Amino acid sequence: MLGGFGVKGQSFKAYQRAAEKAFAKQDYYSALHYWRNALERKPEAVEAWYQYAHAARLFYAFEVAAEAYEKVLKYRAEGTYPSTNYYKGLVLKGLGKYEEALTAFRAYAEETGPKEFEQNVLLHITACQEAKKKLAAEATHTVTALSKRINTAYSDFGAWQQADTLYFSSYRFDNKKDKAIPKRKIAKILYTTGTGRGRAIKTLNSDTLHTAHTTLSLNGNRLYYTLCRYQETGKIKCELYYRKKARRNRWGTRAYRLPASVNLPKSTHTQPSIGYDSTLQAEVLYYVSDRPGGQGGFDIWWSKVEPGENQFSVPQMFGGNTAFDEITPFVSTSSQRLFFSADYPEGLGGFDVYSQALNQGKASPPSALPPPINGSYNDLYFTGNSGLQSGYFSSNRPGDKYLDAVSKSCCNDLYQFAEIPLPEEPKTDSLIVGTGKPSQPIPPVTPPPLAVEDKVTPTPIPTQLSAFLPLALYFDNDEPDPKTRRRSTKKDYLATYEPYVAEEETYLSEYSSLFPAEEQETAEERMLSFFEEDIRYGAERLKQFSALLLERLEAGDKVEIFVKGYTSPRAKSDYNLLLGKRRVSSLINHFKSYQNGVFLSYLKKEQLLISEKSFGETTAAGDISDDLGDIRRSVYSIGAARERRVEIVEVKRN
Repeated sequence: MLGGFGVKGQSFKAYQRAAEKAFAKQDYYSALHYWRNALERKPEAVEAWYQYAHAARLFYAFEVAAEAYEKVLKYRAEGTYPSTNYYKGLVLKGLGKYEEALTAFRAYAEETGPKEFEQNVLLHITACQEAKKKLAAEATHTVTALSKRINTAYSDFGAWQQADTLYFSSYRFDNKKDKAIPKRKIAKILYTTGTGRGRAIKTLNSDTLHTAHTTLSLNGNRLYYTLCRYQETGKIKCELYYRKKARRNRWGTRAYRLPASVNLPKSTHTQPSIGYDSTLQAEVLYYVSDRPGGQGGFDIWWSKVEPGENQFSVPQMFGGNTAFDEITPFVSTSSQRLFFSADYPEGLGGFDVYSQALNQGKASPPSALPPPINGSYNDLYFTGNSGLQSGYFSSNRPGDKYLDAVSKSCCNDLYQFAEIPLPEEPKTDSLIVGTGKPSQPIPPVTPPPLAVEDKVTPTPIPTQLSAFLPLALYFDNDEPDPKTRRRSTKKDYLATYEPYVAEEETYLSEYSSLFPAEEQETAEERMLSFFEEDIRYGAERLKQFSALLLERLEAGDKVEIFVKGYTSPRAKSDYNLLLGKRRVSSLINHFKSYQNGVFLSYLKKEQLLISEKSFGETTAAGDISDDLGDIRRSVYSIGAARERRVEIVEVKRN
């Protein structure tokens, strides 16, 4: 029996050490489970209950935390653990159980001896008394969780919309190189259109770092975001970066790290938001940091975006910061207000969304958005349209997806809000907060015209047909009309192009798998560049070439086009010769069907001539695989894909 108790005590200590180690690294999920195992061995260990409750609270497992703090109150000796009722009140307030929270806060206030949270508890008591009134008021907005195709059991956050595309971040991805056991998750930036699932932006995300928190510059030429990495202590340190827009609306592969004046060493910098400040008459970057000189915890800072590459003014602290945490800023340029989340005691619970004037926060105190946008849980990452009648935010309010089903805890989901129409009230440009009623309209602010050097210069469209040459157009394997020996096809080129680009993800996956893990991200970038710079670019140039060709023919020119067809070496030479001819045929069909057959009359009277020749396999590069069993190299490699093309190689005009 004595031996059994020794083993039991030893296992308790082992779980205790593991829990303390995880808690020190802010791994509250692991700490929660280690303390749970420890308490199974010593169910009356009051210190274990206290630490278990803290881990549950910080992991937002509020129901578990409330029960654990109640255990502390049951087992503690008189005068010990004096802050227990305060923490119990916090989690009950977070659960929206305001009457029970009031009881806990009042019990804390009535206890004798020094109180660490004496001032805060009075604010919490007032907030709980007012909360029921706010929740009973007529709702100004509807709130709807996004679909299960977007929200997961992990944190999904930071959504904003541009045209029909929704961008957001998600903490659902495996860090394949993580040395921690179990491996920790990382965040990536995703996008979706319509009702589709979120897709990670291949060229932007890392497989070993957190990539999150996107915002666009005013002219749309820069995408700002955050890169974060785990530190040895287990904490996460973030820095701000941006990418520049490349051709055809893709983001360049070079990441610009913001200067050291912004990314101050030994501090974290995250959650960027761009807006135009009418007082400063400048584009301004707002972000969150724990850098020295703040009010305490996380504060919001701002820096002017100066002319030139990677130039920013010395950061300054936003005037609305307090000793509490201010996070997730969003700038409304039209209403000249900054929206952010803060854990103020006077809120409904956890983090609430607040709004404040942009002019350094000196004009008026922040105002809380009304329910149901704000609730008792954490409400974060508020974004809205120009008039803020609709938008998105993230919250860990109860749902049907939990990272830990036992504790019903974690994580943020994405929600969409929409203003309920007020038929007798005029629409306003801004959403007034706290009262649920519209404010006085604020005149819209329009940023000044962009300087010419700030704009993306599109690739110029040639004015001579010869300037397009050589014009290469690419095909998927054995297209058009696979597994036939016909020398012509009824398909036109663009009919083969659309299904080809739809296979981009397959090509990325198959091609990158040819390389070691550390080289796969670079391989994906090469394939993305091929799809963008060669396949899509060629189709775009064909359309431009066709338009200019029509102009020349209408002006009376006689034009002869010389076309060559190419193949990769997977099949025998005689088959490839016919495949090359089918590819030429598809391009001829393009000209025959262009604008409902506008070129047919010119072809009939031989004002437009198309001369063809297929080179087939004989012109393929010698290092291209012809191994039918090695599909990744003979089909999905860039070398093989580059061979499958037809080219306009020469144009003669009379």
